[in-house]
Amino acid sequence: MLRIIAAILMLGLTSNVCFAGEGDDQANSFANIYASLCLKNLSNLEALREKLKPMPKLPPEKAAMFLAGNPGDAWPVPDKHGTFVLALPSGKNLCVVHVRRANTEAVKKLFAGLVLNAPSPLVAKQVRNEQAQTIANGQTQTVAYEWSVPNAPRKMLFTLTTAASNTAQLQVLASAAIIGQ
Repeated sequence: MLRIIAAILMLGLTSNVCFAGEGDDQANSFANIYASLCLKNLSNLEALREKLKPMPKLPPEKAAMFLAGNPGDAWPVPDKHGTFVLALPSGKNLCVVHVRRANTEAVKKLFAGLVLNAPSPLVAKQVRNEQAQTIANGQTQTVAYEWSVPNAPRKMLFTLTTAASNTAQLQVLASAAIIGQ
């Protein structure tokens, strides 16, 4: 796992300009990063943080905007299709991936493919589907799914917010969290 992260980080920063087909590549990169970092490590985010220790992280002033005012750390996760940011707020069971540019329709399909089919005995349930108008990103859509067993106090929550506008500051924000007691 550490070698995969190191390889991704070593590829270097690329342009965020989106050409035909490139948005699909960025969407695929998003899905791979989200699955391999957030989904795979959700049950033990402290272990992920330990694995990421040798990797360069964003300075606190830059990390702050990816942590939504919470203490924690954020890492750039560049690959040949764009630059992504992984954020792990301290003391929370929350993993977040930020994507500047990607084909949002492709991202929605890939995200649904990752979270709609929960592994047994868990059951997937959509718990949110909302649209909003924002200053920074224009029209956004947020969908969220929970994985749980019936009557369980703890659930896994997977949330995706997309902004299709080419002028959006951020087109994709995806999180994975463990909620409840």
